[in-house]
Amino acid sequence: MRVILMYPVLAMVLIAGCNRHTAPLVSSMQTEGLHHKWKITELSGYTQPLSQTELDLRNVYHSVAVAGCDTLALTPRFGHHNRVALDGLAFYPNRRNCNDELSTALKENLAAAYRFHIAGGQLELVGRDGGPLLKAVIAPEDENGSIRRRWQITKMINVSSDSFAMLRPVIDFTDLSASGAFVGCNQLRFVTNITAPFSISVARVVSTNKYCRDAAGYESIITKALPLMAKYQVIGNRLKLFDKEDVLLLEGVADAGGQKEPPAGTWDPLRREWMLKKLDGVNGDLVIKSRASVNLTDFAQTNGMAGCNRAMFTTSAGSGMTIRFSAIATTKKFCTEFMEVEKRYLDVLPRIRSYEISGHFIQFKDAAGKMLAEGVAADWD
Repeated sequence: MRVILMYPVLAMVLIAGCNRHTAPLVSSMQTEGLHHKWKITELSGYTQPLSQTELDLRNVYHSVAVAGCDTLALTPRFGHHNRVALDGLAFYPNRRNCNDELSTALKENLAAAYRFHIAGGQLELVGRDGGPLLKAVIAPEDENGSIRRRWQITKMINVSSDSFAMLRPVIDFTDLSASGAFVGCNQLRFVTNITAPFSISVARVVSTNKYCRDAAGYESIITKALPLMAKYQVIGNRLKLFDKEDVLLLEGVADAGGQKEPPAGTWDPLRREWMLKKLDGVNGDLVIKSRASVNLTDFAQTNGMAGCNRAMFTTSAGSGMTIRFSAIATTKKFCTEFMEVEKRYLDVLPRIRSYEISGHFIQFKDAAGKMLAEGVAADWD
């Protein structure tokens, strides 16, 4: 029987429960237990001691594996019956080859993964023939499903405006006795009570008293939603909060500290130079020939080639996959051949609201989800 693997966004088919004593959402493919940071303890074909060898699946979209000081990016796909495939395996371009034998063994074993097994906090990846490829245990620094973190809010009930993400809304459960939230204007404070494994209640909500017209509606919604929270679910770096009828009230991702550089040993695949190969409304061959690009390597000075002129702009990457480009400026050279590309580039860039990465490729989309531009990583050959 042929089993079809699906990409993460499709694989997480979730079934809502209707009982206060059941988990709010359960994946039909039972992948929740995968989303941890794993310390690799055994690697097929590698007999030397394993040091700083990890598989980080907390963020299913930006998963990484670490072999010493080499970092691999990968995209998991899941299927029924514990099927798994780890695609898009590529080393971070600035790899230092601290131990090439270890890096090669890790990449080869991840590429051969066919099924996963989880039991007692241990992960095993096996090949198509059932032979073990990799064994791992949950790393000591893994949050192990704890809600006690600061979360960037990515979705909130009755909110559809893309401008919401630009306010950098957060909900903070670091201290349950003094929890907080911010959705653009006032600071909210409240007390949170947690009952394992997934019950939550919020009480004594108070707020500062500034008036901010743009955020007033969002504050009204979250103030009403907080007392309704009855269940929570944490899977890796994702949080969902529900009412007692399992209606999703709020969704978030673990706060990584805004635009700070990724911690050592990890890699943010967004932070690369992307060479555009498609631009809405322009012939693709002309786009490629113009060498139009978006360079996100350094968020302090993002820039790109608009087709003819060099473009400089400010980039804001919010929680989830949100992104915006603003304060766009260009040099003033005139090039007849690529002015069509440049005109469209400057029209498209400020309309982008989100991105999606698959291996070495990226798609930039507008607020409605329409693809405006597509690129390939400049470091991929």
